[in-house]
Amino acid sequence: MTIDDTLAPAGHAGGAPIWSAATLPWRLAEIAAAGALAGVLIILLWLDPRPDLRAAAGQAFFWIKAAYPAAVAACALLAATWLARGQRGGVIALAVAGAGGCAMLIAAAVQASTMAPAILAALLWPAGAICLGDILILAAPMLALTVAGLRDVDLPRPALTGFACGLFCGGVAASIDGLHCWQGTYAFVGPWFTLAMLASGALGASAIALLARRRLRFPAE
Repeated sequence: MTIDDTLAPAGHAGGAPIWSAATLPWRLAEIAAAGALAGVLIILLWLDPRPDLRAAAGQAFFWIKAAYPAAVAACALLAATWLARGQRGGVIALAVAGAGGCAMLIAAAVQASTMAPAILAALLWPAGAICLGDILILAAPMLALTVAGLRDVDLPRPALTGFACGLFCGGVAASIDGLHCWQGTYAFVGPWFTLAMLASGALGASAIALLARRRLRFPAE
């Protein structure tokens, strides 16, 4: 008996399908593991690891920078699971992720207020846009697999579930991006990592909602 069999809906003799509301957390976990490995390879072979990686790993902010998006991803995983199953708590899990994001943005604003305008401007452009693009590149394979897996799954709240799934992929990608991104300030990580995760969530919401509308318009025979 597999874990999917134990999650099969009552009366479903053949067990749960590969992608369903019941199996969603396991599929997302598998995608995260594969996406993390792919992200490391992308960094090693294309984006290049940060040159001070060994020294940075001994600093507290390196781990804060990884823990923040990882915590957002964990909340998003819970939210996606509960939303897909029509259970209460999905919106609350997203709110917890939002509270973490707000805390990081407040820390960024406080730190930015002490920085010289020239230094702050350097954090905003073009470094921020590059960081955002890198995270979305790392998230893209995971997001594509998630959308493909959910294309035939009927979800009670497709847009919000898609947002949670996209936020999850973005959080995993942002955690991995710390191996490449050398920026070490709240003023940079707060806005740009948050924006990248929200962008990934928006892509997930748009794609899943579009597929849901397409199923309603062209139901399978």
